[in-house]
Amino acid sequence: MTGSDPRLAALADKQEIAEVLYRYARGCDRADEEALRSCFHPESAHNHGMFVGKSWDFVDRAMAICRPLKACKHMISNVLVTLDGDNAVSECHFWGHHRRINEESGAEEDFFTGGRYLDRFERRNGEWKIIARTGVSDFERFDPPSDRNMWKMPAEKIGGKHPSDPIYGLEASMAKGK
Repeated sequence: MTGSDPRLAALADKQEIAEVLYRYARGCDRADEEALRSCFHPESAHNHGMFVGKSWDFVDRAMAICRPLKACKHMISNVLVTLDGDNAVSECHFWGHHRRINEESGAEEDFFTGGRYLDRFERRNGEWKIIARTGVSDFERFDPPSDRNMWKMPAEKIGGKHPSDPIYGLEASMAKGK
């Protein structure tokens, strides 16, 4: 956006950063490893929950957690971004739900968690990615399942994992011009 209004360039950068955060949430929900990895520079540092290490190693851990889940939902909100050239800092809130098996009882449970991601971004070759992430937890809750009708719906109307979730077919049809 050379030569354009700097306010528009800043808005575009902030939107690109927000979309990285949203892609991260989709990657978790759909167990889409490629989408998750695309959010981080390869050497990105990660400090979230009990994990401290490289972000790409965290992706392996996230896939081990998310792939077997019956249902998974992550939401990102309150995205605030501070820009400084090709560097940025962002804070966003996350809220997550995992329908999982309780390891002690063997019964299904709903695990809810929320907090904030504090990220440092770098733009390289025109692309924003996370170079360091700190996850700050604000709450967690465990409940027995209480849904009544969702699992009676046809499978195509229930969110799924990569590549069978309907979003991937929709995106593929757009790429084919349909």
